[in-house]
Amino acid sequence: MTQKPGKQKQTLLVGAESAGERLDLFLAWALPGVSRKMVKAALDGGMVFVDECVQRRANLRLRGGEKIWVTLACPWPKSKGEDTQELYRDPWVLAVNKPAGLPCHPDRPGSDSVLSRLAGRLRQEGHCQAPVLLHRLDVETSGVLLFALNDEGNRSLFRQFADRQMEKVYLAVTTGQPPEEFQVHNRLGKGRRGRTAGTEQPHGQEAITDFRVLNRGMGWSLVEARPLTGRTHQIRVHLSEAGFPLLGDRLYGGPTSLGVDGRMISPGRCLLHASQVSFRHPDDDREMTLEAPVPEDFVHFSPTPVLMI
Repeated sequence: MTQKPGKQKQTLLVGAESAGERLDLFLAWALPGVSRKMVKAALDGGMVFVDECVQRRANLRLRGGEKIWVTLACPWPKSKGEDTQELYRDPWVLAVNKPAGLPCHPDRPGSDSVLSRLAGRLRQEGHCQAPVLLHRLDVETSGVLLFALNDEGNRSLFRQFADRQMEKVYLAVTTGQPPEEFQVHNRLGKGRRGRTAGTEQPHGQEAITDFRVLNRGMGWSLVEARPLTGRTHQIRVHLSEAGFPLLGDRLYGGPTSLGVDGRMISPGRCLLHASQVSFRHPDDDREMTLEAPVPEDFVHFSPTPVLMI
């Protein structure tokens, strides 16, 4: 399959729960921000492949288990108009609430990202020094993202990350019924096609995550995750290997939709949210905890709706 210049290719795996659904409808909800008109254009242009065969029929009924490749002009929206909400700022530290779908840093010159937006905003305010991105969140992950605004802040916060003094808390919607509390401790290494491999990785890096169930439903659980290390895709891999993949996490075997209280929930992303970060302030060493509001796509899974925005 040849990828056209300026286009981006998405790979999707059709879950068993989508058996019988039309191809065009499946693509429209599986790709956030993509309209049925865009899907039709891709089908008509021969840019949709189902199990390596070009497919132009919008009404093709899926059976579940197919692998789909689709090329579109812009599969991810520019955060659907959402901006990076500031959670905290002083001369040393800046924290924002990253929306799902927006990369932390540009993937090519001129592309949209949290870092490029903040750098432009600070330049307009007269700041000479660009913000320094201290850690990363996956494109689909929302929540607290930290930046340093001067050299002293950068050195202090970087050291806290390196020494595992930074405490991070995530919320995750998993499938299945995990234990009330459990820990995953293994070694993670580089896998194939953007994946992180775990379980038997003798030369990988140590990875530890503590998990605690906050709420349960039929076939799902709302889980608090506290990573004690910071490996790529750590929480996603640990939950998948424990048998409880994230809802919407196609890369690690999570379903794209789930029945909740009589309705089908299709989040269009893996439901992982960086809800809280705790650290010591670079200036006076005081303890700080910054929190990001829980996003709307978690509303069906919260034990207390008043926590949602």
